[in-house]
Amino acid sequence: MTRMLDNLWKALRVVGAARELAIETRRFNWQVAAGTTFFLQAEYADIHLAAHQRPEVVAKVELQAGFGWQLATDQDEAGVYMIARRKALIGSIGRAKFDIKLPPQAHISLKLENCQVCLAELNGVLDLPPFASQM
Repeated sequence: MTRMLDNLWKALRVVGAARELAIETRRFNWQVAAGTTFFLQAEYADIHLAAHQRPEVVAKVELQAGFGWQLATDQDEAGVYMIARRKALIGSIGRAKFDIKLPPQAHISLKLENCQVCLAELNGVLDLPPFASQM
């Protein structure tokens, strides 16, 4: 019985290690001016937005099955832009996780599909249009 439990424990460790290898982590840091805009377009993602007191946007992105994602970022004088899309077929198994820290005066613009959003330590007005089945 002990041998069987040892083999089961080894198998679980291998599965856990494979899962960790399948998660691709990327980190970004952009210096921004006051009143900058942060735009995120994402799908099938868990998004955590929080304020911090630095003039920068800091992002940690975890992509499950990273090979199945297209991730693009850009910055100009108006803001920071991030787009994450799953690739057809191979991306359908992946989910993303975004941990974003923003200056308190940043404007936030989100274009989301099948996402969960957590707003932490943010102050302001939130105005959402009616939920639509097709955008």
